[in-house]
Amino acid sequence: MPGYWRREALRWLEDPEEDLSVAEDLLRLGHYAASCFHSQQAAKKAVKAALYDREVEARGHSIQELLSLLARVAGVDVGGLGDDARLLDRHYAPTRYPNLHPGVPLPAHKLYGRGDAEACLRAARNVLSFVRGLLRP
Repeated sequence: MPGYWRREALRWLEDPEEDLSVAEDLLRLGHYAASCFHSQQAAKKAVKAALYDREVEARGHSIQELLSLLARVAGVDVGGLGDDARLLDRHYAPTRYPNLHPGVPLPAHKLYGRGDAEACLRAARNVLSFVRGLLRP
C-alpha cells in the first residue's frame, strides 16, 4: 500500500501550513496563547506527515515523542530539534485550560505574550523545515 502512505503524508503536510498561517494571524491580532497552540499543532502534524511517509501511523500529542519515533524508524538525527520540541510541547494544553495554571487567578490566554508566540512560531517553522527535507520524493 505504498500509494496510501504517500497520499497520507502529503495530506498531513497540508494542515501544518494552514496552522502556521493561523498562528501568524493570531500573533498579529494579539491572541498569543492561541498562536502558541497553533504553532504546536503545526509542528505535531508535520512530524506525523514524516511518519506517514515512513509508513507509520502515530498517535499522541508530544512532539518530542513523535520525533523520537521518527528517529528510530527513519534513522535520522532529530537532536537539533529537541529545544523546539520541548518548547512547543509545553504549549499543547496550558494555552487553553486555566486549571493547568493552579494558583493563578487569570485565564490561560492572559498568561502569554508576544515573545511566547514568536518563539513558538520559530520553533514550528524549524520543525516544518526539517520535515520537508525528510519527505521522500
